[in-house]
Amino acid sequence: MPSENDVPTVKPAWMPPIETRQARADYYFRTVLNGQREWYDKNAGEQKRRYLAFAICVIVLGALISLLQVLEADWVPHVTAALGAAVAISRAVDALLRPGETWQGYRKASEGMKRESRLYLNNADVYAAAEDEAAAYRLLVERVETIIAEEQQLFWQSQAKAGAEQAKGGAKQAKAGAEQEPPKVPDQRA
Repeated sequence: MPSENDVPTVKPAWMPPIETRQARADYYFRTVLNGQREWYDKNAGEQKRRYLAFAICVIVLGALISLLQVLEADWVPHVTAALGAAVAISRAVDALLRPGETWQGYRKASEGMKRESRLYLNNADVYAAAEDEAAAYRLLVERVETIIAEEQQLFWQSQAKAGAEQAKGGAKQAKAGAEQEPPKVPDQRA
């Protein structure tokens, strides 16, 4: 049986580029991007939990409203009104913060960066056609920066959409208020 000393320590020709690539990938993701891949991953999970919390809150409160309607107690209208207000507030905050959209954008960015890292480390896809290690590294940087730019563009589009919807809602409320008749004031001459 061969001992560990008998096993050749010569690395195959493909090993040095992998080690070099690993060091470059680690440097890029940990130093240049300051852990941005991990940030996207962590915050995607946080946004998903927030999104699910709002959704579950609306479902549970809506079911409680329906359930309470069958009770014949004096307090039921007050409690169902409060629950209805809580549902409306939850939906409004969810629409304002958009955790569902944010979660999906962050997750897409995180997974895209992980994919590019795997392709780069394994010399696959476009990295296989790179003329040398420096070209492959530049390609990694360009592709990851494109992923980040796309996520940021989606974020700003989402913010603009939210602002437009808020402005539209405010304009509708102002128009509805202008169309209402003024309240009738009782005659105080008597």
